[in-house]
Amino acid sequence: MNLGCPTCPDLGTLGDVVYDAGMLIALAEKRPGLALVRHREFGRNGLPVVPAPVVAQAWRGGASHAHLARALKECAVVCCYTELEWRRVGELIGRAELPPKKRPDPVDGLVALTAVEIGAAVVATSDPEDIRAYLAQLPRAEAVVPLRV
Repeated sequence: MNLGCPTCPDLGTLGDVVYDAGMLIALAEKRPGLALVRHREFGRNGLPVVPAPVVAQAWRGGASHAHLARALKECAVVCCYTELEWRRVGELIGRAELPPKKRPDPVDGLVALTAVEIGAAVVATSDPEDIRAYLAQLPRAEAVVPLRV
């Protein structure tokens, strides 16, 4: 990741949790409940990390996304990935053994790669099986736990 770019967060502010679209969708609910509680807990160890394509998957705008807009202000949205990282994502989604009837998802692959690259402990997700399948393709991923939200 090119965390030195002017739009990406300072490496020192990053927490040990990476969000996928499922977490952002849960935060966008009218009553985010448990997702908001977990978001606050995750923020105790630094800013939760959100790869920018995850924002695009979950964001629909409007007043109904007020909770999500507030939560994103408390996150580190990472936008600068190199071509090499995108190639790694392509390779890992090509090798991953996904649950039946699931299709390869480059954004979930990017979430898994980001978690490993920053040394995250948790991926907050609505699809832990998918994230596990992608993590299984990456060295040093055994310490990352996909947590259902």
